[in-house]
Amino acid sequence: MSVLFLLLVGFILSAFFSGVETGSYSLNRIRLRHDVREKERSALRLEALLAHPHRFIFTMLIGNNLAIYLVSQQTTQLYLNRGMQSDYLWGGFLPWNAETAATVTLMIPLFLLAEMGPKNLFRTNADRLMRGLSVPMQMVSWMIFPLAWPLERFFRLFLRDEQMRQSGWGGYSKVMLMEQLAEGRQRGVISSYQSRMMDHVIAMHQLPVRLLMRSVKKSLTLPEEATVGDLRRAVGRRSGSELFLMKQHQVVGIVGLQEVIARQLPDEAPLRPLAQDALSIEMGRNVKSAFYRLRNNPRHVAAVVDGRGHLVGSIRIDDIARYIAKR
Repeated sequence: MSVLFLLLVGFILSAFFSGVETGSYSLNRIRLRHDVREKERSALRLEALLAHPHRFIFTMLIGNNLAIYLVSQQTTQLYLNRGMQSDYLWGGFLPWNAETAATVTLMIPLFLLAEMGPKNLFRTNADRLMRGLSVPMQMVSWMIFPLAWPLERFFRLFLRDEQMRQSGWGGYSKVMLMEQLAEGRQRGVISSYQSRMMDHVIAMHQLPVRLLMRSVKKSLTLPEEATVGDLRRAVGRRSGSELFLMKQHQVVGIVGLQEVIARQLPDEAPLRPLAQDALSIEMGRNVKSAFYRLRNNPRHVAAVVDGRGHLVGSIRIDDIARYIAKR
């Protein structure tokens, strides 16, 4: 087989492996998952390949090293065929032979044609190229599997379970997620309304609870010695499904209105025996933290308090849902 032909094959394979490695990082995951649900074949192949991220990267690295070895070996053979001596000292001290000449010759071509060029190409056209090359990628993965699988298992020995979960393809930084959402909106994968909802979710960790809470004037409150009759009169003035029982400015319990109605208690019956412990959230907490606490609370409502523990308002999980869904 011609040396020049093998050189060409080696360069093409090295460019392929370098580009695919970069393309795997640049691929639009939102669109990929959308197309997987639509049962597109190329998307299904890519999803299966990327399900094992470490094995996939090891496959690309092994393939690239084999391709570079082929290029280097054939270039060395070209110099040997031209009769280059192996014991020549350039300048009287620097060894100059076929291997050294091949290394110097290949530095720039490999960098431009098998590294920088394909990586930039796959970075800017990741979706189109990765889908178009999904069949060759699958074939290469099968061929190199006997080498990549042991490396993957060996690599796992050095990572804990939580590190393995965090090192997959599913992790997004805030900037990465925003870029993917913007691209998905431009390509029509997600609507502008869905994108705004996701923007609101992303911003939850920066948004303080006080911006979404209902003020204390709009919350149902009564002193801890209040009766069912007091509750009936208070309901006529303010709306709500829960009542906070107060001792001066601090919440001592919470009562559900439906529970009181279901019991059909007389007006003089005290509310304190019906009260349960109320969830309190500091007004400086962010909405994301409040959401997780409200989700785990059976009533899905909390008293918002200041630094002294005084009631300043209330927040329900419905308030957070409306913030996420607002247009």
